[in-house]
Amino acid sequence: MFLQTAKYVLGAAGCIPTTKPQCYKKSTNPDDDFYCEWDDPNPKENQTYTLYIWDSGKKSVLYMNTGNQSKKFIPLEELGVISSKTDIWVQTQVRNLTCNSSKISVILNCSVKYSKPNIASMERSAGNLFLSLDEPKDNKSVIYEIRWRERGSEWQNATFETKENTYKDLYTLHLHNRTVYQIQLRRQAKLHSLQCNDSHSLWSDWSALTDIPLEIHIPPVLHLDEKVWSNGTRDIKITWAATSAEETIGGVTYNMNLSVWSCGKPKRIQLSTLNQTFDISVTYSNASISIIATNKVGRSAPKKIIIPPVKHRNECVTFTNITKAKKRCLEWYKMEDGEILPNSVKKSKDKLIKHIKNEVQKFVRHYYILHIFSKQHQTAEMCPFYSIEGAPIKGPGGVNTTDLTHESVVLNWRHIPMAEQRGFLKHYIIWISGHGKTKLHKVPADKTSFLIKNLHPGTSYTISIAGKTIAGKGPNTTVNTETHSKEKGLSWQDQTILSVCVVAFLCTFICSFAARRFKRKLCPVVPSPVVDAAEFIYPQDQDLSQITEEVHEFVLLLRQELNKSTENVAPGQSTILQNFGLVVFEEEEEEGEEGEVTDLSFMKSCFYPNPSYRGKTLQLPENFHLTDSPIKDNDTESTYRNGLFFETKVQECDKTSL
Repeated sequence: MFLQTAKYVLGAAGCIPTTKPQCYKKSTNPDDDFYCEWDDPNPKENQTYTLYIWDSGKKSVLYMNTGNQSKKFIPLEELGVISSKTDIWVQTQVRNLTCNSSKISVILNCSVKYSKPNIASMERSAGNLFLSLDEPKDNKSVIYEIRWRERGSEWQNATFETKENTYKDLYTLHLHNRTVYQIQLRRQAKLHSLQCNDSHSLWSDWSALTDIPLEIHIPPVLHLDEKVWSNGTRDIKITWAATSAEETIGGVTYNMNLSVWSCGKPKRIQLSTLNQTFDISVTYSNASISIIATNKVGRSAPKKIIIPPVKHRNECVTFTNITKAKKRCLEWYKMEDGEILPNSVKKSKDKLIKHIKNEVQKFVRHYYILHIFSKQHQTAEMCPFYSIEGAPIKGPGGVNTTDLTHESVVLNWRHIPMAEQRGFLKHYIIWISGHGKTKLHKVPADKTSFLIKNLHPGTSYTISIAGKTIAGKGPNTTVNTETHSKEKGLSWQDQTILSVCVVAFLCTFICSFAARRFKRKLCPVVPSPVVDAAEFIYPQDQDLSQITEEVHEFVLLLRQELNKSTENVAPGQSTILQNFGLVVFEEEEEEGEEGEVTDLSFMKSCFYPNPSYRGKTLQLPENFHLTDSPIKDNDTESTYRNGLFFETKVQECDKTSL
């Protein structure tokens, strides 16, 4: 008993049973073989599996197979009749230990498991996701389960059925228009046998997790860089910006159609999302490029651009030797005013230039371009041509005159339209008639203006212009004009005189200014009185507006018979006042004081003081004095001291004024 218990514990610890086995066929076809599979929870151990299929009705083993694989293929011939219910289990052996899995009871004929569905294609538009799924190989109706979610959110589930015998299983899922989703699908067989029901069929495995990007709304924006070589080729670099991150999920491819060889079919190129640039060499002729961006759920609108041809030449040009060319392509077309008429472009691999010249319309300019291919596509020749040339049928347009003077005028015009030239213009002919003479000038065909000189003042002229080809000249276009009678404005002599006058005036002004400055340095200016600002105290509310300087005059009268003693003159007063009497009148008497007025009746003077002066002693400079020289009438003498200026003057009445 003890030995049996120990063996059981050892077996439980060393042998781990597998999961329940699943035995099925991959379609509803009764002749299909079967598959059985299970999961091994301990795959590291060296284990042996024995699959048992037991017929419950006959009480016998239908099938038994031993091996070390967790999946078995069972041919139908080895099972025999399997219409009854069977029990199926797996026995696992590890060394000398064995253990059994749980049993399942199924009718093998009803056990169907489809392969996991595959999304053949999908398209997203206006909030709808249109799915196209591959059908199972028996083309029967199928039950699908689909689940979807925004990234990082919970799954949402739905089921739907499809019809049998259809090319693809289709389903439409409604989603938010500008949101990225993830989806998965699985499917189950729909059984119609009486002994079977849907519970016997198995769900397939889930399909791979699929990201659903946004649809591409805006086609790629192309940028072209062109480099023209002198050998008849051009290098074209095409670049474009990537689509948005939400549109690029799952990858983007760019499908390009290139038409770079005029006589061949467009070349198709498919580029991956890693390439957003493309280089190609083209000829001098026009080329077309279209590009479409494609992701998992659709494609953008096509973006097509035309690479224009190089500028047309007015003469024939050869770029390379055509003798070693492997392929040739000649294209020609009608031109009007330098533009290509698209409907008139013709192409040929076999025709020569001499052949096409006999086919085109007379008097109409055409253009041909010869392309070759040796190592690359390139242009060999390009040339304008006429089959037959004629004279122009119309004269230049817009003829007018400008910049008219007394001896010259400028003639302007527009080119003759190409369709009316009927040949290559060699030059323009201009006739000038006036003053009894006619002059002729030839102007290059690429000019649109001409200066006519050596005309006579005040003379009427008739000017005509016409274009000329190798076949002759065309109609004239005429304009009349009249030169000025005299030159308007200043002649060069007048301009010279005016310039000299201006220079002389400037020199005079500069010299005068310099002389004034020099004079100021030699002759000092009488200084202004020095006023000490500290002696004045201004009230804060005093009006400090600008006032004008007031000049007061006063008169000193000589007193001939003055007996009054001058001993009481205060120090600081000048002794000059001892012999003069200053008579001053008070304007008004101050309160508490009495004013006096000196009697002047005994004084003879021709000047009398202004009665508005106040009676105060005049303070004079210490060195102020009268000269002892003989004084004549109206003689003056000036004295300056401490910022004060004194002037003495003798009047007719022999009185001194100050």
